[in-house]
Amino acid sequence: MALQFVLGSSGSGKTEYIYERLVRQAGEHPKKNYLVIVPEQFTMQTQQKLVELAPNHAIMNIDVLSFKRLAYRVFDDMGMQDIQVLEETGKNLVLRRLAQEQEETLTVLRANMNRMGYIGEVKSMISELVQYRISPEQLVDLTEDKTISPVLSAKLRDVATMYRAFCDFMKDSFVTAEEILNVLKNLVPQSETLRDAVLVFDEFTGFTPIQNDLMRELLQVTEHIYITLTIDAAEDFYHCSGNEELFALSKKTILSLMKMAEELHVQVMEPVVMTDSAHKRFKLAPALAFMEQNLFRPRPAKYTKPVEEIHLAAVKNPQEELILVARQINALIRQGYRYREIAVVTGAVEAYQSYMDPVFTKYEIPYFMDTTKEVLFHPFIECIRAALEIVDTNFSYEAVMRFLRCGFCDIAEDDLDRLDSYLVATGIRGKAAWSRRWGHMPRQKTLYDLEQLEKLREKIYGYLEPFAAVFARKDARVSDGIRALYQLLTQLDTQHQLWNREQQLLAQGEETRSREYAQIYTIVMQLLEKYNLLLGEEPLQIRDFTEVLEAGLSAADVAVIPPGYDSVTIGDIERTRLNHIRILFFIGVNDGIIPKAANAGGIISEYERELLAEKVELAPGAREQAFIQRFYLYRNLTKPSEKLYVSYAKVDSEGKAIRPSYLTGVLRKLFPTLKLQEPEHMEAHTDFYTKEAAEDYLVFGPHEEAWYALARWFLQENDMQKQEKIRKLLHAPYTRYEGEPISRAVALALYGRHPYGSITRLERFAACAYAHFLQYGLKLTERETSAFESVDMGNIYHTALERYSRKLEQSEYDWFVVPDAVRRQMAENAMQEAIAGYPGMAVCDTAENAYQRKRMLAIFDQTVWALTRQVRAGQFVPEKFEVTFDELEGKESLEYRLSHDVTMRLEGRIDRLDTFEDENKISIKVIDYKSGNTKFDLIRVYRGLQLQLVVYMDAAMEMLRGQHPKKEILPGGILYYHIDDPVLESDTPLSDEEAEQALLFALRPDGLVNSGEEIYRAMDQNFEGKSQMIPVEIKKNGEISTARSKVASTEEFAVITHYVEHEIRQCGEAIYAGNIAVNPYRSDIETSCTYCPYASVCGMDAKIPGYEYRQFASMKKEEVLDQMQTELARNRGKEERSDEMDEGTAERH
Repeated sequence: MALQFVLGSSGSGKTEYIYERLVRQAGEHPKKNYLVIVPEQFTMQTQQKLVELAPNHAIMNIDVLSFKRLAYRVFDDMGMQDIQVLEETGKNLVLRRLAQEQEETLTVLRANMNRMGYIGEVKSMISELVQYRISPEQLVDLTEDKTISPVLSAKLRDVATMYRAFCDFMKDSFVTAEEILNVLKNLVPQSETLRDAVLVFDEFTGFTPIQNDLMRELLQVTEHIYITLTIDAAEDFYHCSGNEELFALSKKTILSLMKMAEELHVQVMEPVVMTDSAHKRFKLAPALAFMEQNLFRPRPAKYTKPVEEIHLAAVKNPQEELILVARQINALIRQGYRYREIAVVTGAVEAYQSYMDPVFTKYEIPYFMDTTKEVLFHPFIECIRAALEIVDTNFSYEAVMRFLRCGFCDIAEDDLDRLDSYLVATGIRGKAAWSRRWGHMPRQKTLYDLEQLEKLREKIYGYLEPFAAVFARKDARVSDGIRALYQLLTQLDTQHQLWNREQQLLAQGEETRSREYAQIYTIVMQLLEKYNLLLGEEPLQIRDFTEVLEAGLSAADVAVIPPGYDSVTIGDIERTRLNHIRILFFIGVNDGIIPKAANAGGIISEYERELLAEKVELAPGAREQAFIQRFYLYRNLTKPSEKLYVSYAKVDSEGKAIRPSYLTGVLRKLFPTLKLQEPEHMEAHTDFYTKEAAEDYLVFGPHEEAWYALARWFLQENDMQKQEKIRKLLHAPYTRYEGEPISRAVALALYGRHPYGSITRLERFAACAYAHFLQYGLKLTERETSAFESVDMGNIYHTALERYSRKLEQSEYDWFVVPDAVRRQMAENAMQEAIAGYPGMAVCDTAENAYQRKRMLAIFDQTVWALTRQVRAGQFVPEKFEVTFDELEGKESLEYRLSHDVTMRLEGRIDRLDTFEDENKISIKVIDYKSGNTKFDLIRVYRGLQLQLVVYMDAAMEMLRGQHPKKEILPGGILYYHIDDPVLESDTPLSDEEAEQALLFALRPDGLVNSGEEIYRAMDQNFEGKSQMIPVEIKKNGEISTARSKVASTEEFAVITHYVEHEIRQCGEAIYAGNIAVNPYRSDIETSCTYCPYASVCGMDAKIPGYEYRQFASMKKEEVLDQMQTELARNRGKEERSDEMDEGTAERH
């Protein structure tokens, strides 16, 4: 029985020394057992190393094991096959179930239990308590300590509740991975494997209390134990002044083990001290040798010579950092290095993971990611989770499509897309709807084949119905749910599909991903078996079943096996084993990563942890962890034997600025001559070594000699597709959007020679010609939905108002005398009829739409009340409702001859037409109902964006001129009424009458009113100051306040009307001239792109030359009218010149 330490700084040759000694002894004593104990992830590389050192490259009596594998080895040798070990996934399953059972008992933890990842935190806490030998009873005792806070006490009580329940569940049935060492400790005295064996503990920085307990037993039965520890030879091994010492971990380990040996009367032999790192690992790199001697030491020296082995770089972001690394690796390979001699490490693998594959593939660098990968978001796992969600949400659209999109149902993508659109358009939801034949056809009938959709329904329902039926059974157990899930996966033939995908990925050279697919089915099956074994007899509840299964899946991960011998290793600074590395790239050296930002501390905060540390021993807290991280940094930075590259990013992947780590400052103090490199525009550098990287240079590089040489080389390739791609790349910097028109022939083919055009269509063209082309030329439409949207609401309100007006017309009343009770009843009936007659109103079965229906009834009642009050305030009489332009057949104002062979006719419908008539004249008021908040704006009229009301007024005036040829027809006003339920704001409480007046003012129509006093007084007879009925305000002297009113004279109305006619003609001619330019506008308050459904199609990008917004400046009313008159005069002059030319041509002929 002897204990011996092998001590030395990083790179001094501790591992080589002890392995050589071990191989030599094993050869001399072939009957003796030699065991090398290393951390789990280092076992394979350690075996390789020992095999290389052995004389015949064979090791017969040396075993390389981790603590866990040592336990299994002893169990096997002693014939103990019946030990059931509960792995991490099993722990999650059990804890999730226990959390459901203990929910009523828990106080602080209960609210968090359903949070993603929280079960993992509970598991970590319990694991820590087991490792540090703290029992549930000790926790309960701690809660009674008066010095700890009530909150911490409540947390500890909850943890104790979960811990005790966990221990009760485990009793006599299972052991955890942490408790395996406890079981092993009790078996050590009887183990033949361990008796008189020689043990080597390598690559450990220290031991947990439970490992120390095992060590106590091992010291008593083994012949010799060697322990390698990293510590500077110049240090005092047997004295530690505090955690801030660099080698505090190693010193604490030496002291605790020596104390243990002394208590057990085990001989502690003189340590083997390795002192020569400068002549071993760092013999070719004096700067690295200097760094090893001075890094994180109390009084470091300064290296004054030029530094060639260490490089420090700052780049823009994590992606550019990896591009820099890839380029440097390619350069090193050209110098004769091998990929396996290079490693890349970081403190935040997750920040770089998404960029690794594209960058390293582009630079053709084989690599191995030394991390385990979570399986929770793998398509196969998503398929399982979606199937459970279908049952839980009763066949919701989202769950069904999530299940189908995982790709295991053998349905083509095109068919899935059609099914998706059909479900969205029809609003089919729920098991009942899936169980019967589909007959409902959406509005866009030509897109769907009902027979094909019916076949898909039968197929999908055939998969899911038997599965859902099991969960509907009252007597079902968890084991029944597991069997149903297994049968569903078998029916889908998932095992074969996963194998096919694995083979495809292998063929494509994606070995790492192919291994994921190779392992995933087994992982799931093992988890289901474990679930069945642990909780199979529990009652089956879909929500509980899903939560427990997801908890198990969240703990599962895929082990990644190194794909090839010669590849760059990429990993984490704490986990990754770096052997015989000549070059190390240390990336992401940013604050918060190096050192790692202290997390919230899990269930117990850092402050609470420090309080508890005075009473019980727990895992290291944040402060101690920072010192431990510094030790890991030292070990990693001293791993490479020849070159060290350190880099950091200036902004993170989201574009937020981030600071460099303190480590960069430490290095620059040690090496004052170390230059910080700040490469920019990585793609523009000439150090590319692959074709793909060279293509980047063509795009981003300066047009110098090298650029032209490279372009010529690419264009000489035989591959025509490649040539075309390069040509596009070469033209890309000179790209300019020209907005080329389509030909007149194409325009005629798309739009026809006698188009009917709504005013909305012309307004769309005025907003953006390309959007008009997509909507009316190519007829692109947004996906039809069954959801009840604002456009549906607007249509229903319009229909209801028309029905109300007709009912009123057919009754004995009119707008002026209808009693309130009759008005309310008529309004309700009109609205109910409008809702009932609206296509697709079956969707109102949902609670949300039932509420919407109720709200619409209330708003409509309020709307009819407000409209009635507005009519009664004046003398204008509502005459016509929903007047279509068809009633104006042959009317010239609605027809525009755009050329000798093209005539455009406008179509539309006037919501309401009111008239005020005396002996000589008739004034007209046009009202348009809007469910959206549309405001009348004369600038928008001038720009062609708001033509509707003016066209309606023109059409109405022409109709009345035909009906009353002897009377003067005057424009009274054009108004928008906003159907709304406004919120009334007031600093003081309002009486009923005040509230009514405020509501009327909030619902006041907006638009343009004739400034003639007789006319505006006929709309609101008795108002003073601000009118509640029209957008007019009178000053005290009786004049109209032009600044606060929207008014125009009869002459100004005529100018506006003539200008709109001119604008319509202009739009029509431009449409047939083939104008399809992407030409959106931008005003002070909006752009036409804001709500445009085609924004993802047009490619509008203000950064590309040629793409630009038409700027619409704000103007006063007088300026707008001046501009209109100027344009009309210019157009008259143009027409006159054209007529003169036509006459001259006729005379010559």
